[in-house]
Formats: sequence, structure tokens, C-alpha cells
Amino acid sequence: MAAPQAMAFPRGKRTTTSTSSSSKDDKDKRSSKKRPSPSSSTAANQHESATKKTTEKKEKDFLFGSGAAADGNDLNVLASRSKKKRTADYGDHLDDDDDDLRTNKDGLLINNTISTLPLGGGAVLQPSTVAGGRRMPAKIELLSFGKLGKGMKVLGVIREVKEEYAVVSLPTMLTGFVRRTSNGPPLTQVLPPVNTIMAFSILQTTTEEVTTKSSPSSKAATPVKKRRIELSPLPNHVNSGIRLDEFLSSTTSSSSKSKFASTANYENGTPMIIRGRIVSVEDHGCIVDLGGVLLSATGEKAKAFLKFDNIEGDYEVVDDEEGDDDDNMDEDVEDDDGRDTKPMDVDKSSSKTAGSKRLLNKHRVYDFAILPPQTSGEGSLSILQLSLPSTSTLATLRTTSEMVPSLSSLVPGMLMDVQVEQHAKNGMCVSFMKGVYRGALDEDHLGGWRSCDEKKKKGLGGGDSKEDPSMWWKKVFRGKHAKFSARIIAVDAATKIVRLSLNAHILSLRGEYSSFPLPVGTIVQNAQVIRVDPGIGALLALPPSETSPDDDAATAQLDKINHIIQLDRDLSNNLMSISEYKAASKVLTAYVHISKSIDPENNKSNKKGKPQAKHRTPEALFARHFSINSRVKSLRILSTSNLIDGIASCATAKSIVNAHVLTHEDIVPGKIYRNVPVIQLLDGGGVLVDLGLGTKGIIPAMHLFDKAS
Repeated sequence: MAAPQAMAFPRGKRTTTSTSSSSKDDKDKRSSKKRPSPSSSTAANQHESATKKTTEKKEKDFLFGSGAAADGNDLNVLASRSKKKRTADYGDHLDDDDDDLRTNKDGLLINNTISTLPLGGGAVLQPSTVAGGRRMPAKIELLSFGKLGKGMKVLGVIREVKEEYAVVSLPTMLTGFVRRTSNGPPLTQVLPPVNTIMAFSILQTTTEEVTTKSSPSSKAATPVKKRRIELSPLPNHVNSGIRLDEFLSSTTSSSSKSKFASTANYENGTPMIIRGRIVSVEDHGCIVDLGGVLLSATGEKAKAFLKFDNIEGDYEVVDDEEGDDDDNMDEDVEDDDGRDTKPMDVDKSSSKTAGSKRLLNKHRVYDFAILPPQTSGEGSLSILQLSLPSTSTLATLRTTSEMVPSLSSLVPGMLMDVQVEQHAKNGMCVSFMKGVYRGALDEDHLGGWRSCDEKKKKGLGGGDSKEDPSMWWKKVFRGKHAKFSARIIAVDAATKIVRLSLNAHILSLRGEYSSFPLPVGTIVQNAQVIRVDPGIGALLALPPSETSPDDDAATAQLDKINHIIQLDRDLSNNLMSISEYKAASKVLTAYVHISKSIDPENNKSNKKGKPQAKHRTPEALFARHFSINSRVKSLRILSTSNLIDGIASCATAKSIVNAHVLTHEDIVPGKIYRNVPVIQLLDGGGVLVDLGLGTKGIIPAMHLFDKAS
């Protein structure tokens, strides 16, 4: 009998399925082969009655944690109930040990439980059947600006840290900002160094209209919409929804007298990672605030303690009182060899190596690991002990079911063991935690990109003509490779969105691995279109570089490859052993927006010398020039700051590719720029010229000619 299809229902409700008489008789025949004992039957009846009472209360939603009375054991209840349903459908001849070995016709592992989430989680278009009986696979919607909302948690790479603000790279080539709170400490004393990968909570998303003038002499101002994503790294926002008390109660009974041997090894299971903020630095360690996720016996917010002995790697204690004084900060720079919390010093120290010393001072935010809890003589929990693991240790710590009893308990950065349920049009739909939770990996986070073979254009030639050749992941993630470890990059309990990633720099939690090898301004020839987003842009695969890097760059690249291969083995993914996946991981990509793809036909100024309004390329024209597998003659790299996705931004318009400069930083004093277009004649006799990509220059009348004609 075929497995029942997973059904989704509205938030806070459960569905009940009715069984026909014929199927009921079949189940009775199968159940007669193996009768349970009376005690087990009674326990099963009690369990079913308890489950029925739970479903009648909408407030007790195990997925979304709505209501204070949500049951922390609902995950195990649903898993056991779904397991019984699965056994009745497939028969008693299946053993629990053989569940993971069952595959369907596509080589995918069969889901063992029925999740209340839709296939792929939220923001995924479900599979459908079109005219002619052709089956359309699911399609994963991108995490655009409109899908972000207050309370959503995302994984980000810290790109820049200043005293008043910080810039963070987010998924889908978005950028977020962290703002210094009123009367709060400088962000250089709060955030870790640049290239750190950590979770952030979205405080708000705003769209503001900013008026700008097209030229200095124009009187009319043009409104331009600016989008802003404000983030928070503080534990009271990132840890919201985590039910730490249930995790501690489940581990207290088995911890007894366990002793912390090392940060990487725990005698009683995997430690739970949690965001914390240092409140004060004491003689033997630091007092850490967890954002109120754990309450003491008196009802107050409980604190945790980090011993210096439980810090893995080098660290340095910074006196916060001296850090507030400018003179003392300058002295610290000289004494500490540049390891101060100033923005420039943080950038330099973090860019050299990932193993630099971590600074311990008041207000500093880190991701800590919870040590096995200790009990006092009266049987109550003593103060919670923490450890500060290294980046390499954090990258290998997996998440267990005790840590996430609800969907709101998921935090970006968690490492999950997932299994593929279905290959989507632009990625994969997966499930994890005994099949209860569902998520998706879009094609930008599969760990590589693969262009279509020229011989298989439009599905013609070589193999099954019904198979889309652009879906290269269908040949990789199947069979034993349909089960692997991936890291969560975005969670929103309200919209049920759960997104994961297999990108190497995200799995290893090393932001420096996401650096693009080509500098800004590089011109690349003969790139190939591998994806087209109608009305938005196109993704281009860059050809392999013909120039060999210098010795230092080659050594760094070799170390990076070796570390990624070793991590792939440690996580038991073994994807690098597949030749097709290994080749896909080496492909570099750049994204061209439709506004920077093609120059307008008439890009000249009008008779009065005033520039024309901004031009947008028609979608039909863009579709003709950027079709799948088509070649782009030349492109120019504009930005390499999309650190989460690892995709560069580029332009293919001739005016940008042939531009003299891209930014004001590229202007060289004394250099002669030829064939510079004049965009406007000024009233005083001077001219306004365009050096490229909006970088304008003024030539006054006295510098137009050497002498009057």
C-alpha cells in the first residue's frame, strides 16, 4: 500500500483521517499476527486519549509554542503517533532499523512520520499537475525583502563594525544593519570581529522614500525608495522562544557527576548552544546573561557563569573602564599589539586568522555551550555553567530533539541531520527531527552551482528527455546521499519558513571562506547563464580563471579546500567524494540585475544638455539576451560583499564594463581619462562628465581649453 501523503493544516489545528472498512480489516489481519500485551494496550489507549485532549486545545501548539501551557513532549508524542500510522500502512514486517533504508523510485528516503508543516516549510509552491498530466515539482520562493518580518531569525556574516552601527550580510544577497542602542556601549565592544557568522533577530523592516537630485542644477527632486533591515544580536531577541528549562530537566537526571573534559567532548550527549551577553568579568570567569530564557526559584532572570578554564583557545580580558577613556584606549593599542576594540583594529585582527584571541569584556556577545547541569544537595539546580567553544568545535555540534520541542525553538546556526523528501525545481525539500519539521534548501545553498551541458539544451540529447538537465542536484542527493547534515540559515515560526544551507563557509562557520577570489572591477569574458529570474536578473557561471594565484593565495586556497574536505568527512556527508558535486563546488557565480544588464538604445543627453531619466530594460529584451545556456561576452564585478550566498554582483551593460572607474576610490590623481562622455552643459560654461557608474566630475570653464580660440 502506498504511503499516505503528508498533509498541512491551518496553524493551531489538527486533522483527523477516517479509515475505510476494507483498510480497517486489513489492519486487523496484520495486527493479529503480533498482539500487544494488555499492559501495552492500556498504555496505548491512555496515550491516545491524552493526545486527543491535547488536540482539542488550540493554545497547545507544539510547533509554534503558542500559549504558556504548550507541552514540551509534543514532538515525541507526534513522532510516536505518526510511527504507529506508518507501521499500519506498510505492515508489521518493517523493522525500525530498516526505516532509513527504504527509498522510492527517485532514490529518496521515505519520510517516516507525518509533519504538520507543508512540504519544504513555508514560502514553497507545492507540486502540481498541469494540463496533459505533467507533474510540476515544488518551487522554493526566495527570501526576498517582503518575506522578512519582525521576529524572524536569520544567519548573517558581520561585514563591518563601527561604534554607532554594524553592517551584516544576509541570505538572498540582502544587507542588514545593527544600530547602537541609546545610552548603550559602542558596538565595537559588543559584537565579535568581522567575518564572524552568527544569528540575528530582525527588529523591523522599513521602506523609506529618500529624495535625491539627478544633477546639481536641477530643482526637482526624485524620490527613491530605500529599504532597511534592522537587526539585533542580543540574547533577549535571539533566544526568544527557546525553552531552556525543558532541556535542562531532560539532562539533569543523566548528568549526575559528569565532568567537563574538553569543549569538544561531552560525556552526556551534545551540548546546547545559546546566545549570551557578558554582564561582568570576575576573578575566575564571567557572569553571562541569557536574555531571560531561564528563571530562578524566585522568578527572576537567572544568570550563568563562564569559567576561564572552560574557554577553548586564546582569550584576552579587556578592562571596560579603561576602554571608555580615549587616552587609555590609545595606550591599549600600543600595549596589546593592536588588539583593541576599535573598528579598524578589529577588522585587521579578524582578517588575518580565525584563531585570533577572543576579547572578554562587559557587554560582549558570544555563542556559548551549556555544560551538563549540576544539582545541589537539596536537589535544585545550581548556577548554570557555560563554556566558550572554538569555531571549529561549534561547526561540529549537532542539535538534538530535546533542544527544539517547538518550531520557535529553532535558531539559525543549528546543525541538523536532514533527509531529502523531494527534489524541487530550484532546490530540495527536506525534513528533520524524526520527520516532524520540514525545511528547504534553494539552489544557492546546495554547496555549488552546475551549468547545463550544451548537448542537453532544453532537455534534448543524452539521457532521459523528461529530466531537466539544470537540476544537477537530482543525480547527487539520492540514495545514501539523500541524508546529510545541513545548517539552518533562516527561521520564522509565524510563516513556517525554515531554510538550510550546505555552503562550505556556512557549515564551517568561517566567514573568511566566503571571500570572492576576484577583486571588484575585474572584467570576465564568456560567462554562461545558468538561471534566469524573470523581471529581476540572471545568475552567471564564470569560466575557470586562467591566471595562477600567487604563493600566499595558493597556500590559503589549499588550506581552505583541505579543511572543507575534512569537515565533509567529519559530518559524514561524504559529498566531496562525488565527482559531480566536487566540480559544482568549484564554480564561481555572479548575479546581474536587470537594471545593469543592457544599455538603453539612446543613451545620449537631449538638446538642452540635460540627462534623460533612468532607463529600465524591458523584460522581453532581457529574456532574449539572457536565456539559459547563452553566453555573455563580458561582465564586470561590482561587489563581492554577499558573504552568505557567496555570489558576486556584476554588470553586463557596455557603459559599465567600459567605465573608467566604478567608485570615487578608483580615481587616480594625474591620470588621463579619454573618451569621457559629457552628460550636461553647466550654466557657467563648464561641463558635467560621467566617469562611470554614477561617478561624475565637473570641468570648470577655466579648465576646458588651454587658450581661447
